[in-house]
This record gives sequence, C-alpha cells and structure tokens, in this order.
Amino acid sequence: MKKALLFLAILLAFGCKKETTLETSDFFIFGTAYGYCAGSECVTLFKLEDQQLYADDNAGYTDLSASDQPFQTTSLPADKVALAEVLQAQIPASLYEKPDGNVGCPDCRDQGLLFVKIKTGDTVREWRIDPDEQQYAAFCDSIRATVQLLK
Repeated sequence: MKKALLFLAILLAFGCKKETTLETSDFFIFGTAYGYCAGSECVTLFKLEDQQLYADDNAGYTDLSASDQPFQTTSLPADKVALAEVLQAQIPASLYEKPDGNVGCPDCRDQGLLFVKIKTGDTVREWRIDPDEQQYAAFCDSIRATVQLLK
C-alpha cells in the first residue's frame, strides 16, 4: 500500500505540468472610430508593441485595416503603457472565436465602433465591434475609458 501511495505521489508531482493559455502578442492596436464625424478626433488609435505605447498619427476611418497605419514614433509614458497592458489582458476569450471583421453592426446608426487588432506570430486578427453588442459591452466600455485616459 505504501508503495502504491508513493508511486501516485511521484506520478502527481512529475506527471502533471501547468498549462499556460496566455499568449504574448507582437502588437495590440485598439481605439475608437466614428464615420459620421467632422473634426480631428474621429479616429483615435493606440498601438502597444514591445512594451511601448504609440498614439496614432492622423489615423483615418477608411484606413483602419491598413497594415501601414501611421503611429507616432515616441512612446507614451510608462503609466499609460500599463493602462494599455491592462486593457489587453481584458480581451474576452470569446472574441477570438468570432471571425475577423464586424461584430454586430458597428457604426450603422452613428454609434461609432471600437477597433481591436492583435498580431501573434504570423496571425493577425482584427474586429470592428458595435458598442451596443451586449456580449462585449463591458469590454467596449473599457476601451472607451482607456482611450480617454490616454488622450
């Protein structure tokens, strides 16, 4: 009996390994966009990359998906980087189950949209999220609040 218990203890100690599901991304872009907007604040994007956070450099509504979206070259301060990292950790896992593109009907009735783009390895995923989409309402509120704190 002692040998069996010892065997089980060894099996448990060495046979199980902890799985991590947290992936590190190459970059994380997020922000708000309004198509029916006149002014300079129609699109506000931020890019978190290599523990640096960059504000957009005159981002355009029609260019949200552009691979060469312009960002400033000077990082925002460390306290703002931390806000973006907290937001990235809040991305709902269910969002990754959605196909790229629109979630709900973003900006269909002049309510704007929340933009999320993330690259991990060779995979780039992006979504335009309707802020009225109930499943993602809390995440959309977090994006809006973070954008306001970063301005």
